[in-house]
Amino acid sequence: MDSTFDMLCDVVPGRESWRVKVRVIRVWEVPNFLNPDQINSIEMVLIDEKGGKIHATIRKQLLYLFKNKISEGHVYKISYLAVAPSSGSYRTTLHPYKFFFQMKTKIQICQSDDIPNFGLSISNISDVCSHTIDYDFLVDVMGIMTGISVEREYIKDGRVTKMIVVELTDKSGKCEIALFGDYVDILQKKMESNSEGLPVVAVQFAKVKIFRDKVSLQNVINTTQIFINPDFKEAVDLRNGNINVGIEHSGVVPVLGPRGKATLEEDFLLGYQKSTISKLLGSSEDGIFIVLAVVTDLVDGQDWWYPACRCHKSVIADSGAYYCKGCVKHVFHMVPRFKVKFNVCDDTGDTIFVVFDTDMYSLIGKQCSDLVSAGKAENAGFYPSELKKLIGAKLLFKVEKSSSTNVLFDGSFKVKRVCNDSSILQIFNSHVSGISAAEIETQLDGFVSGLLVSPGSELAPTNKQFAAGSAKRDLSTAFEDADVSNGAVPIKSVKIEKE
Repeated sequence: MDSTFDMLCDVVPGRESWRVKVRVIRVWEVPNFLNPDQINSIEMVLIDEKGGKIHATIRKQLLYLFKNKISEGHVYKISYLAVAPSSGSYRTTLHPYKFFFQMKTKIQICQSDDIPNFGLSISNISDVCSHTIDYDFLVDVMGIMTGISVEREYIKDGRVTKMIVVELTDKSGKCEIALFGDYVDILQKKMESNSEGLPVVAVQFAKVKIFRDKVSLQNVINTTQIFINPDFKEAVDLRNGNINVGIEHSGVVPVLGPRGKATLEEDFLLGYQKSTISKLLGSSEDGIFIVLAVVTDLVDGQDWWYPACRCHKSVIADSGAYYCKGCVKHVFHMVPRFKVKFNVCDDTGDTIFVVFDTDMYSLIGKQCSDLVSAGKAENAGFYPSELKKLIGAKLLFKVEKSSSTNVLFDGSFKVKRVCNDSSILQIFNSHVSGISAAEIETQLDGFVSGLLVSPGSELAPTNKQFAAGSAKRDLSTAFEDADVSNGAVPIKSVKIEKE
């Protein structure tokens, strides 16, 4: 131990001559609340050779001095730091105090093999689950992944955010961890290199949340870290079965909650009756039909989006708020959602198909709220260029026809799903040309070999592979139906669709 440096466990207010030798195990930028493009501060977690940890902050006024001098994972000698009490409900360490960089703070990069690289302080899952209120300190947990949900979405601040739930099990119990936004993609990327069997997952800096008397964990934006099969000893022992958790490590990861929606292949090639536009218009038969058609134009003078409640039902402005018939109450926030009317045709006729939010996102890759903001909320008679680019596209439409409720008042048809996958379009064309159903299934087997369950998020492009399915999910019910189902996904194939 180098006696010329102070240990973090000794840090208290009253002096500024602290001189520490520490590794930065986590560093992140905090954006300005009102202007997300501006950085409000840089936050970090420091660890010394004894394993002591402390939070440190570089305030906005000093970013120009230190922003380019700090990198995650590096060791530094730092002196002349201010000390203040640590508070708040997202505290990264148990230390009662935190550091603040000052004008006179000195920082020098150095080397040290004695300081831990990761600094995880693993808590038993049973201890985490014993909390009865939201815990102020972020926690580290590690366990075998014994469940993974389908990818879902929820609405926050007018934007649709991806979400997935992972179940971890250690020798003391199990808990669920909800991952949101970019962390869904981070998990996907890390899972790609996973070998056979159930992976060991370590989550650092997770927030304890209590929802309906049930304890769960959530990621904290820019702060939480995820490790899949890390090489530190505790994780290796857990993966090799040296630590008994009462499960078979060589099995498959069960799917949490209900199975997701059908695959594109199931929906458009095997699931429903094929139809032409003329048959759709001329037949009295109700049902769901698959139609191959070309987009010829956007219907003139029609709204292309509607204001929606969080429940996705349309709302109307009323008394300074919005009234939602679905929720039977006034709400104060609305979310723009796509409702685009297309003129479509095939060799037999033409009609109007109405395509809604998630399918529009899959076609153009942009949120409705972004286009509404760019267009200054113009609606009827105004179409963004992103929508006009779809004119001329040949697409497969899953259309529901009902003589009672589902044919819209103007004679148009509501589209339940859209497919622009070139391989599926090719197989569909072959089917229409007279190839037998058995031959279609043979082609399909080759096309989807390696895919085990349904596609990921409806918000994702259709030309990627995934395995855990998709379903819309409101945050308020995020953990209500997350019981283990009979479905299971071989871990080698568990992938979460990227945007």
